[in-house]
Amino acid sequence: MSKAEPWSFDIRSGFGAAVGLMQRSAEMMSGILPGHEWNETGNKLECFRLFAWVDQELGFPKSHLQPLDQLAARALKLNDFRSIWALEGVANYYTSACLSAGAGQPMKGMLSTGAGASLPAKTLVSMHAGMGTALSRAILAALGDKPSKAALRDAVTRFFDQCRDNAREGWYESAIEPLGLSVRTMHPHLSRVVSDVIGDIDPAARLLFWHGVGRSLYFVPTNFVSFGSSHERALQTAIREAPGMEERRNAVAGLVWAVTLVNLRNPGVLRNLIRECERIHMPEAVMNGITSALMIWKFMVPGDSSLLSFYSRPAGGNASDAVRWNRFVMRAASKAFAEDFPPLLESGSVSKLFAFGPASKTS
Repeated sequence: MSKAEPWSFDIRSGFGAAVGLMQRSAEMMSGILPGHEWNETGNKLECFRLFAWVDQELGFPKSHLQPLDQLAARALKLNDFRSIWALEGVANYYTSACLSAGAGQPMKGMLSTGAGASLPAKTLVSMHAGMGTALSRAILAALGDKPSKAALRDAVTRFFDQCRDNAREGWYESAIEPLGLSVRTMHPHLSRVVSDVIGDIDPAARLLFWHGVGRSLYFVPTNFVSFGSSHERALQTAIREAPGMEERRNAVAGLVWAVTLVNLRNPGVLRNLIRECERIHMPEAVMNGITSALMIWKFMVPGDSSLLSFYSRPAGGNASDAVRWNRFVMRAASKAFAEDFPPLLESGSVSKLFAFGPASKTS
């Protein structure tokens, strides 16, 4: 595969037709779907398109691969919301291209040396997530559908090593978390066994894995178009698939994180998710997903006014919605920004927000 065609992991060909169908279906349903469901579907489609087709969206040259900082500069010209998702796509695109050109040779120092080292701090969440997605997909693609446990252990170890070799100092967690997203997307039947393998290598990393699994559940085809019981279905899947309570909490937190970030411009979507979340009786995980996403956004776009809308109740809803919003969003966010966010910034530990619980201890 040439440098101009780095998509060896079937993101576009495997899901592209489905996205097109869903977009057309959502457009046809826009007249009958409630406003929040139409907004949510449109937001997901926009984010996924910026990630998976970033080369087309930003007009990358077809004849050669530009340096990473030049590709990132194209994404940074977009508005705040679009640039964040495009940057993740840039990192995924660039990593995939380098892996393809290197014919299996390990990468070194992508975000810690050279052009990657010059990228501003606000890009690092997206860049590490995109890089981790591409690295994990490459390793999984080479395994096949029925790998042995020994082969999985070797693959996971190599993935961890590659993330350490290419992440900027302090950002390792945000690079390995996408392994959960990739496994659940490409080989969902392997989620439990990969979780066991990770637990043998690094128990804290297993929680990061399940956080990534939770994120993936927001984008799987069965939940992609938001209507009816899609939130309930995603939450129940997160709870059902995770093997233990800590893993379950991280899967739920990861799902809620994704909903919050994708729909920052439409807080009413989060209000409707919280209705379903109250029924699963996991308030700490839900609040962690919300507040971690908001803190991540504040780090990436410190001057954005979008967060102000989360300190007041969204239009519509009823008295019970107001009580839930005050508990899960307003009070939780106020506490998080007052007590948790400043020390994370001071210590350079924003990457710790990629899991709920002791995963922050991973190294």
